[in-house]
Amino acid sequence: MSYTSETLTELEKEHQLALTNAQEKMLSELSDAQASGNHAKLQEASIDFQNLTTELAAEYAKRIEEINALNLKAIVDKEPEIYTNKRADVDLNLLVYDGDRDYVIAFKEDELIQKTLEKVNEGSKFKSRKHLLKSSLRLTKTLAPMLHDIGEHCKKTLKLKADIEFFVYQSDIFNASCYPPDDNKLYIILSSGILERFSKEELTFVVGHEIGHVLFEHFDYPVRQILDHGENDLAPIHAMKLYAWNRNAEISADRAGLLCCQDFEAVGRTFFKLSSGVTTDSLDFQLNAYIEQFVDLEEVLNDSNHDPSDWYSSHPFSPLRIKALELFNKSETYAVFNDSIKGEITEEAMELEIKRIMSLMEPENLEDQSEHSEKIQRLMFLGGYLISNADGVVDDSEIQALSSIVAPKIFANCMMTIKGLTEDEMISEVQQLTRELHIVLSVMQKLNILRDLSIISYADGHIDESEVVVLYNLARLLHINTDFIDRVISDAQGID
Repeated sequence: MSYTSETLTELEKEHQLALTNAQEKMLSELSDAQASGNHAKLQEASIDFQNLTTELAAEYAKRIEEINALNLKAIVDKEPEIYTNKRADVDLNLLVYDGDRDYVIAFKEDELIQKTLEKVNEGSKFKSRKHLLKSSLRLTKTLAPMLHDIGEHCKKTLKLKADIEFFVYQSDIFNASCYPPDDNKLYIILSSGILERFSKEELTFVVGHEIGHVLFEHFDYPVRQILDHGENDLAPIHAMKLYAWNRNAEISADRAGLLCCQDFEAVGRTFFKLSSGVTTDSLDFQLNAYIEQFVDLEEVLNDSNHDPSDWYSSHPFSPLRIKALELFNKSETYAVFNDSIKGEITEEAMELEIKRIMSLMEPENLEDQSEHSEKIQRLMFLGGYLISNADGVVDDSEIQALSSIVAPKIFANCMMTIKGLTEDEMISEVQQLTRELHIVLSVMQKLNILRDLSIISYADGHIDESEVVVLYNLARLLHINTDFIDRVISDAQGID
């Protein structure tokens, strides 16, 4: 058979209906064969079902490629300009990181995400200023003249159409955020720690970064709220993509920060302070030495003796961000915004290299044909199944969830074999797979697998202790500290 759906959402429904019909046909044939005692017919029905599901999986994958190709052609035919000058007159379509923009375009075309957003927006509107006045101290120009100078500079640089209001709360943790804006006002909140220990240039980058989130309308996709309201509709793959977009969005915001700061060394010091916590003169900061630590990212991330999980969170870790920003700082794109810059690399070359770097943190590619891809996805399926079965029951929705994290062909194969395995046999296979993959996978790939399984487990907004135990065991098998699981879940809970 051939699939005819025009959208991925329709195709998913068509594929699931075809699988259901195939299963019902097999069960009917098995029942007839058992009733007649025809053992040959029993085997034939099982083989026919396996062949049919394999064929369906191939057709499903083929149609996905066709639909994606059509969507890509539409994007290529018209350079996407999805950002308006609603909040600022700076050219956001040029400034944005392509990876951020491409996820937003995909979300706009995703019917389930848009339907869920409607539910989110139907709720009571969050009043940023009212909340901030109750929970923190408003910093007037008299109280914080330097901060207001920074705000005016950023407003002029980014050609903002709104005023900026600053707030501070008591915390030694270095943190800053930007609350959902009103039409004529932006709200930036800083921890007392970052306000006291960062220089004017460093704070300029931080403030510009937070304004960037507003300009690129990152508040349009509140990840946690989307997943909370869509727990009965969205698949775990949506959670993985939303968190991946959240990391990509940081790259766009960093560019706005550099545009305001216009001092790459100050940006380097900012990342250094954020990652090390050291703000005194006890260390002699050298920008080149800091960047050189991460020049060869592959070598660092593939070193089995080095655990990059401390850099890992809902945000891209600092080495990737500083490397991505270094590329932007040398690009023809940045030269358009800053006359003092002589662009050394083209926009296309910059975006391709940043995409390669960011791919280190992306979910595993389901269409990857590498020699280890099938084993990785088999491990993802079995790990997800064991997590789902932690409460003793694997229901239809959880099976549907598993279908979204592996390629269709592998899912069909896994479904054929899973029914014949006991839980102990599944655990034994997982142990064998992890032994084989531990030797060939980088630490980063292992972290990606565990992160995606953790996000899948938490996709409905909560996670049971029994599920965490399974995740801990998977981490131990991959020789990753279980603290990483806690960190991923904590970061997921902390995203608005």
